[in-house]
Amino acid sequence: MLRRLSSCFFWGVLLAAAVCAGWGLLPRWRLERADRTAAVIADFREVLPLARAEGITAEEALSRLKERGVSGLMVSELTGDDAIRGLGWASLEAVKQGPGGREGTLISLPPAAQLSYRAPQGAESPSEWLRLRLTGNAAPDEAGPLFLPVPVDMLRPVGILPDIEGLELAKKLGLPVFYRPAPSLGWMTKNAPEMLRRVALSYPVAAFAPSGDVVSGYPDVSGLAAVSKELNLPVAQVEFTRQLGAPALNHLAAPLLLPLHSVTNEEMMARNITRSALRERLVRAAVERSVRLLILRAAPQDTKDFTLQTYENEISALNQSLKDRGFTPGWPRPLFHGGTWGFHLLPAWALAAVLLLMLWRCAVRMGACESEISAVAAASLLAGSAALAFLMLKVPAAARLAGALAAPLIATEASLAAMDFEGGGSLLRRLGRSVLVVLGGGLAVAAFFSVPACMLRLQTFSGVKLTLMLPPLLVLLHDLRRRIHPESLRDILSRPPLWGELMLCGVLLAGLLLVAVRSGNVSLGLASPLTPGFEARLRAALERWLIARPRSKEVFLGYPCLLLLGFLVRRGLWARYREVLRIGVSLGFSSVINSFCHFHTHLSLILLREFNGLWTGVLSGVILVAAVRWLLLPLLKRARPLWE
Repeated sequence: MLRRLSSCFFWGVLLAAAVCAGWGLLPRWRLERADRTAAVIADFREVLPLARAEGITAEEALSRLKERGVSGLMVSELTGDDAIRGLGWASLEAVKQGPGGREGTLISLPPAAQLSYRAPQGAESPSEWLRLRLTGNAAPDEAGPLFLPVPVDMLRPVGILPDIEGLELAKKLGLPVFYRPAPSLGWMTKNAPEMLRRVALSYPVAAFAPSGDVVSGYPDVSGLAAVSKELNLPVAQVEFTRQLGAPALNHLAAPLLLPLHSVTNEEMMARNITRSALRERLVRAAVERSVRLLILRAAPQDTKDFTLQTYENEISALNQSLKDRGFTPGWPRPLFHGGTWGFHLLPAWALAAVLLLMLWRCAVRMGACESEISAVAAASLLAGSAALAFLMLKVPAAARLAGALAAPLIATEASLAAMDFEGGGSLLRRLGRSVLVVLGGGLAVAAFFSVPACMLRLQTFSGVKLTLMLPPLLVLLHDLRRRIHPESLRDILSRPPLWGELMLCGVLLAGLLLVAVRSGNVSLGLASPLTPGFEARLRAALERWLIARPRSKEVFLGYPCLLLLGFLVRRGLWARYREVLRIGVSLGFSSVINSFCHFHTHLSLILLREFNGLWTGVLSGVILVAAVRWLLLPLLKRARPLWE
């Protein structure tokens, strides 16, 4: 009777936590349903050579691209290096005897009569833009070349002049501009925010992100952030960037952030990424990571047979792929344009209750306490949940620690529940209970951390690595303590090691290290050096077929290991080596709970991914068991006389 009451208490608390988590997830669910606009962006300077090769103007080329689905134009501030290469209107000349006999650089512009640009009423002329950027003074009465006592080489990475030609065409064609301010020399950094402000007021700048290795003004990037706040101008949050100062700028500008994904031509060539793989990667960024600005770069100029028409077809194909997945072409708004929210009591209680509930279940399975819970213990657990919830709301470190511990404990309980062959019930029934455990626990974790800082990736979840490493260790400790493994830890240590066990330990340690290195809260969206090519191709195929690709650890490790383990237990086979399969099961459930910790991924996609992972994993397990039953075991039986 007490055991049944304990079971009812466990499932009742888990159900209550899931209900509270569902309430806490409603704002996120509504927000994500409305966030279905994505922009395909072209680089203005990459369009120009395609237009010239076609024998048409840049305006005509951009008009054609806009018709095929380009929703924005990337325009960069031209640097000294651009000027040296002949891009833009500015020209740089090294002089040894400048004003005052100083060595420096002379920066000049063509006469106004030779420029196609005419400054509108109230707007700066090119000469004023130049002086504003480099001296901070845009006096309209100044004209002629500008002398700076700086060597030419020092000005190569420095912003000189806005790409006025691109800005003007974007304004004429009604294309939103993704503007990229260039770096500044130390004493010029104060000019960068004012320059950005003037450009944004004069042209349709809809988002910006500094270019170069270092954000202008770093470590003090408050000037650019102030312009973002003043003009309500979003900062493009570039994925996987290593730019110094970018995280600080994102934190100061939040929540005015628009996630952006881009692949440079250098990266494409270094990783041998095809054009079709590039489009798939951009679609995957939009679907899986809620990226809304997608830069589709044209191929390098020396690429054979790449024309403006080819580029148009690629843009059209990318937009069609996005439409097929429910996206609307256009310029998106920041995710939290309607306001933000913080931590709430009910989601905090849900996470606290799940954490304490899983701690109790872990203690029961380790034999540290009785499986029957008394009324006093149940009341203490509920009261402790409320106290822990208040602590999590008041102390951020307590919240991070609770999340980091809850996720691995949920995965451990789900794993041990699925592998409880002595507890009765069919394997599918135990699997169903484990899925409910990980689903309820995962929703509790997701509900508490579904706040702007986590959803915008400004604050990372602390338990990703721990969730992959701790459950296998807890399962191993449980099996040795409860003698699920034929020998206890003392028995193993008191006898000489076996070669097979040493090899097995080496394989397990290498596998755990590989899992830890390849894991993360975000994915680069392409094959890493540790990902085999066939796995990358299989992932891409699963994404095309299933929309939400199930995670590899679930499809090819967790669920297949569980089904094979059940088959071996039922047949009484390989008792000494089943521990490998049990660790594989724990890694599979760790992967499931980690999916709920990707707070930037839409909930609907996470749930669909886990459903796909369940049925494809079970199918893979059935195939594996059939192969062992009908192929491997008969083969081993025939080969046994040869060994003897």
